[in-house]
Amino acid sequence: MSQAISFDYFYGGQSDAFSYYRIPRLLITGQQFKRLSTDAKLLYGLLLDRMGLSSRNGWYDDLGRVYIYYALDEIQRDLNCGHDKAVKLLAELDTGKGIGLIERVKQGQGRPAKIYVKQFTTSEIPQSPEEPAPLEEPNSRLPKSRSQDFGLSEVLTSENQTSRLPKIRSADFGKSEGNYNNIIYPDKSYLDPSIYPSTSGVIRQMDRCECREEVKENIEYQRLAEQYGHEEVDAILDLITDTLCSTRPTIRIGGEEIPIEAVKDRFWRLEQSHIEYVFDCMKENTTKIRNIRGYLLTALYNAPITIGHYFQAEVQHDLYGQ
Repeated sequence: MSQAISFDYFYGGQSDAFSYYRIPRLLITGQQFKRLSTDAKLLYGLLLDRMGLSSRNGWYDDLGRVYIYYALDEIQRDLNCGHDKAVKLLAELDTGKGIGLIERVKQGQGRPAKIYVKQFTTSEIPQSPEEPAPLEEPNSRLPKSRSQDFGLSEVLTSENQTSRLPKIRSADFGKSEGNYNNIIYPDKSYLDPSIYPSTSGVIRQMDRCECREEVKENIEYQRLAEQYGHEEVDAILDLITDTLCSTRPTIRIGGEEIPIEAVKDRFWRLEQSHIEYVFDCMKENTTKIRNIRGYLLTALYNAPITIGHYFQAEVQHDLYGQ
């Protein structure tokens, strides 16, 4: 009789030893995904993993398409990143601004958006790789004593170099090392950024424009503008953008200095319903507002946590009071 084999149990964290997140190979090797960041590819793997949960919960739309829920705070926790980074990664994958691997459908009222995860493959036949350009014939005028592995430019460069180095240079470096900054710091990104102040200003302006566009999408700008007018909504939009782009450590809200990161976290949560709530509150206010900017900052900061109580009070008033 053969001896019985004894198998050991799983203990503690060993139960998770064979659970994996899968990132499709094509996302790494495919030419169309080369500009996608590594973190965005990892996030796509996490989104694919959630598809099984959606199937078990029966999360299908009217067309039979599977969707998932993956809130920003969960992405921040799973990827150990901040709010801005999580928003950027979703934008990389999104249909509107990114490569188109996901499609987000906002539901409003503080509920997380539905996320449709799209297939990373298509039915299109991939293009055949381009044939490499034929190698040029070695220059016949090269001295026979030189290796044919070097082109004419390398030969001329080496011939121009002499053993008598200039006294002001170190003997350890040749003339070619003079372009060090051009190689290591391309596009005028030199060690001293003050040399090119206009370039850094353009970069900052681009960042602000991207932030403004992201806010416009979050608050559904066009709908608000049709309801309240472009001038009124633009004032709110610029105020939110200024706050999100602020580099100050704190910002004054309701007479109290609050850390800027806490304020930015609230402002990134603002949606169309919150802006409508702020406009309605201003319309109902009968007292004179001396500091309109401060009033709006406070109203926007408090909107995500007070909007529910506001609508509940409205309902109570309509049902039971005058």
